[in-house]
Amino acid sequence: MLYEVPSSLAPLQITASTDPKAREAIIREMTSHTLMQVETGIDGSFSAQDVPPGDYYVLASAAGYVQPRYLLQAAYDAGEDVLRGVVGVPVIRVSADHATEVGITVSRGAAIEGHLLWDDGAPVNNASVEAEPTAKDHKNLPQQFSMMGIGLGNMMMLTDDRGHYRISGLPPGEYWVRATLQTSSHFMMGRGRSGAISSGGSMPLVVYAPDAFRIRDAKPVKLIAGEERGDEDITFNISGTHTVSGRVTSAEDHHAIKGASISLMDETDRTFFRGTRVDEDGNFNVTFVPPGTYTLGAGGVDVTSEPDEKNPGTVQQRVVRTYKTAKQQLVVTDNDVTGQNIELSPMKPQNDDANPNQHGVAASGH
Repeated sequence: MLYEVPSSLAPLQITASTDPKAREAIIREMTSHTLMQVETGIDGSFSAQDVPPGDYYVLASAAGYVQPRYLLQAAYDAGEDVLRGVVGVPVIRVSADHATEVGITVSRGAAIEGHLLWDDGAPVNNASVEAEPTAKDHKNLPQQFSMMGIGLGNMMMLTDDRGHYRISGLPPGEYWVRATLQTSSHFMMGRGRSGAISSGGSMPLVVYAPDAFRIRDAKPVKLIAGEERGDEDITFNISGTHTVSGRVTSAEDHHAIKGASISLMDETDRTFFRGTRVDEDGNFNVTFVPPGTYTLGAGGVDVTSEPDEKNPGTVQQRVVRTYKTAKQQLVVTDNDVTGQNIELSPMKPQNDDANPNQHGVAASGH
């Protein structure tokens, strides 16, 4: 693969407040770099034709070998100038009417494999398993490299029908091995229309090897160059988790708030949280919550559903009112926690002198 070297690594960030023209310019910059892919012959040779003049990274990718974006990532983490190329990812200059030759060497990567299991030993299929570097100085490559991953593989694989996974082509280093499973989704098709896959408001279930819901309890895997680790099983110990349930209502008239969101943030490990959205009656169930001390938060908007005139047979939602966030401490021990009745106070108009960020009525329950 040939990937045009960005002119700079100036930060590119799109937020809700980004000006439309600036947004277009950022997207244009992220997607404007020339990218060409060719396959090698059985002797490893390749030829790319009609390449526009410019400076290019030369990227070689093969199953089981260290992917070039990881080499760039390691160099970027180490503070190297990746615009000049790094070992294993050379930069060449292409000129008009001039042939350029380059040689590339690839190295066999390390591999992690094992099985993802329920706590009764049954396999978990169709879950994603990924290797995440533990290095604290790890930072994401700039967005100018957003197109570089096309066809180059990644650190994530799906488990098969036996719960087996294998992640190969990894550079040396230390990794967290993390599995993610979507716990509920649906897809609908009918009358010539298809509906998007939805999680139904439930968060995916995440576990770190060997059997930890919190990253602080995980066991990192350290790999040397080309090492094969074939015994990294991961277990979802869901029998020791619980459900937190309750209802969200308005503090004014106690009607159910339909658009509220619920979050449970672990007070001792901010990387772990669970959440969901309320149903039509304002009820919520946060599932698979391990014992611990949490901050239970509720907030959001009240919505109403009405017929969509442009799409007969469907409905659209309209925001009625926005509510302040309510928070309280919640301790989960050996049982489910039920009856968490949360009342939210409405936000006052923006021209009101009251502080719009103050918390509403605290949740109560047993």
